[in-house]
Amino acid sequence: MDNALLMRVGYRRILVGAALAMAAVLTGCENRKPVTTAETTAAAPTPPPSSVSIPAKPALATAREDAPDSASGDVAALHEPFEENKLVAPGLSIKIKSIPAAVNAIVKDPFDIKVTFAIIQNKQIIYQDTADAMTYDFSEESATQALYPLWMPTGQGSGELLVAFDNRPSKELARRFVIVKSQVVKIDTLPVFDAAAKDWDQDGKRELAGAMGYSETWDDPQGKARITYDPTLYYEVRPTGLVLDSALTKQKVRAEYGVFLGFKSSQTPGILISKLPKSSPKRQ
Repeated sequence: MDNALLMRVGYRRILVGAALAMAAVLTGCENRKPVTTAETTAAAPTPPPSSVSIPAKPALATAREDAPDSASGDVAALHEPFEENKLVAPGLSIKIKSIPAAVNAIVKDPFDIKVTFAIIQNKQIIYQDTADAMTYDFSEESATQALYPLWMPTGQGSGELLVAFDNRPSKELARRFVIVKSQVVKIDTLPVFDAAAKDWDQDGKRELAGAMGYSETWDDPQGKARITYDPTLYYEVRPTGLVLDSALTKQKVRAEYGVFLGFKSSQTPGILISKLPKSSPKRQ
């Protein structure tokens, strides 16, 4: 084979090798194309608003069926925007709005969403709260839903507004807003009352009753059954607002526990169930 022929054969081999190499590169690039997922197609997170107003069309974050759960078991946030307006009394209402979750948010509890809360009197917002650490008025207890929000008027444009809030895993409680002449002057916490006010001690005045916690039972190291001390508190309804009826509370607590240990709950050392009065409902 002459030199010219050898050169032509070598040149062809070079061209074939280059073509094969280029095909391999293109194939590798094709295999490395990014996979489209819920995260790559999601819109940028929207920061929560700083006031009670939210966008007219808030972002809706839903869990994609084809989006895998994270390694920790969390799922994509489920958020259905909502707004509630409750008329408490003539000229007085509360407004609860959800804060849209970021579309790529990951949460453990899809229903653990944040809300804004506002008290509106005569069409004016007299109090607003972004409620970053509270969930208002979402009780699963039918009695609480029927009773709250609770308004105790004390004068023109004045009164006490009680709104239940979620206190999981403990018992739900109520936030009391003391309103004087259309201004919130004090906020404190009360137990959620179990029912409407009635005259518990037959003194001609009505009282509301509720406990700050749930009673729990356990066996101590000696095998004796004990129960936590969770006194039911009684508040008398007066023209000036709710006032703790200490005499009635002490009477009722002794009937339940056989002893009065104060107005606050206590877990230690607990009350021996065997020492409870025989008629105590705590024995059940």
